[in-house]
Amino acid sequence: MSFSTTVGTAASARPSFDYLSGLDGLRACAVLLVLVAHMGFSTAIPGGFGVTVFFFISGLLITRLLLAEHAQNGRIAVGRFYVRRLFRLYPALLVAVALAALTFSAAGGIMSWGKVFSALFYYANYYGIYAHFGQGRDGFDPFSILWSLAVEEQYYLVFPFICVAVLAGTADLRRFSRGLAGSVVLVLAWRVIVHHYGNSGGGTSDYIYMATDTRIDSILYGAWLALILANDTQKHWRRFSASRVVQAVCLLLLLASFVVHHPGFGDTLSYSLQGLALMPLITAICFTTSTTSLTQLLETSPMRRIGNWSYSLYLYHPVAIVLAEIWWGPGSIGPQRIGWQTYPAFALTAVLLSFALAVSSYNFVEKPFLRWRRRFGAHVTDT
Repeated sequence: MSFSTTVGTAASARPSFDYLSGLDGLRACAVLLVLVAHMGFSTAIPGGFGVTVFFFISGLLITRLLLAEHAQNGRIAVGRFYVRRLFRLYPALLVAVALAALTFSAAGGIMSWGKVFSALFYYANYYGIYAHFGQGRDGFDPFSILWSLAVEEQYYLVFPFICVAVLAGTADLRRFSRGLAGSVVLVLAWRVIVHHYGNSGGGTSDYIYMATDTRIDSILYGAWLALILANDTQKHWRRFSASRVVQAVCLLLLLASFVVHHPGFGDTLSYSLQGLALMPLITAICFTTSTTSLTQLLETSPMRRIGNWSYSLYLYHPVAIVLAEIWWGPGSIGPQRIGWQTYPAFALTAVLLSFALAVSSYNFVEKPFLRWRRRFGAHVTDT
């Protein structure tokens, strides 16, 4: 496997199709956070932050690629973008949804076509808010994690068209950047309104956590970073991000978002602090040499591989957890539920099955579609 950039050499801030060192490792960290949290430790492990990292990376990469396409071709082929997304996401999703339906039914859960359609047509977040998941059994519902894919795909139904409109003519990237900055402020304001006045669905916190209108800024922060970097011709932003003081402050902001448990903070400002903190930190990892040791750790072979499998791991680990619960009991509720003597067997079963399903999907479901993605302009490596 060859990369356009190497560890120790910062990636170009200009929009390009180059590989970004460290991002596969960050994906690995994110999906492992989610996996551990879903195995009964959601109150101790910030699995939701893993989702936020996925959102951020998606916003950064997709915006960077769209800007690079515009710079190279003078236009963005929106139709080809959606075909690439289809080949990237849908093959594994179809298999995962089928397996999820079978395992959830076998475990005693109540299945419905509404749940299946919400997964396949990317509205599982609002389905989960208003119809709820988990009916019929005490344990994990493999469809419940698909809310995050729904948020992303609803976002990408709109964002490429915004890019086309904004980049037409003069392609003023600074104005585009200011527009995204204003957007994240508006989303925060909307979260505050929803928190104070409630909503017509389930719990307010659940709505804020899963609804596209309240979580879209987690993707927008990544997109905003792509614009900041594209405009960073004098390296002001990269020098700022390389500062140890700035990095320490960002880590403290992340820590605050985890340990402050006041509902008003958790439902509103915490997501904004996470997005703001990730902007300099990911800049430092990918676009400066100030964190070379960390980037080298993120670029080790195991981390890169888990990062490559991250989409499959995210889709299939709920299926593995339900299968482990069929054999050992509802360990996703917590070790105390099935007993600490039984829990290690549950955890080992869930982890091994998660990786077995993910690696199988990656090699036999996702990889065959790589060449089709390349035909429509994807810049991917066969890894």
